[in-house]
Amino acid sequence: MTTTEPYRAFGMTFGGELADEVRRVAKRWWLITLLGVFTAGLGIILLLSLTTAVGVLALFVSIGLIIEGVDEIIMADRHTTRWPFYVLGAVWIVVGIIALTWPGITLLALAVLIGIGFVVGGILQIAASLTWRRGLPMWGLWLTLGILTVIAGTIALVWPGVTILTLAILLGIALLMRGLGEIWFSLQLRKAKATASG
Repeated sequence: MTTTEPYRAFGMTFGGELADEVRRVAKRWWLITLLGVFTAGLGIILLLSLTTAVGVLALFVSIGLIIEGVDEIIMADRHTTRWPFYVLGAVWIVVGIIALTWPGITLLALAVLIGIGFVVGGILQIAASLTWRRGLPMWGLWLTLGILTVIAGTIALVWPGVTILTLAILLGIALLMRGLGEIWFSLQLRKAKATASG
């Protein structure tokens, strides 16, 4: 049931169905904070583990892909059209599990899977940023992150000399940026929820 009461968040006032969407997501601000901290932390771990053995680095990349998928599914509530993000999250999880359990997977195959995921994910983020540009401050930042994700995916796809080190760097940066963005997003939701409750 849609309420008619407006909801203020991010320095703006939302009304109608959009107000209900923001209000519903704001109730879970703490979960988004935890997810952001965990995601950013994993990104940092990846970036600090670049000198470890290839096998360990590949393990971190696989876990990072699974976390990326879980992250996409949980954060799908930010969007009015959720199913593309559910699908993308499921794809990331499957790719991560395959990379984790299939020791014979080639680096080229892994690079292609990651590259496709980055490109699709970046395009979805770009589309979401443009859709929310009138109601979400710093939408340009989310748009920029989407563009950078597409570029990273393209690099993974077209660079014949790609290595597990390169994939780890790309994924580490992506996870760190996503995590920091989610922490900021969740704190803004917390502020909005506190204001509404008061």
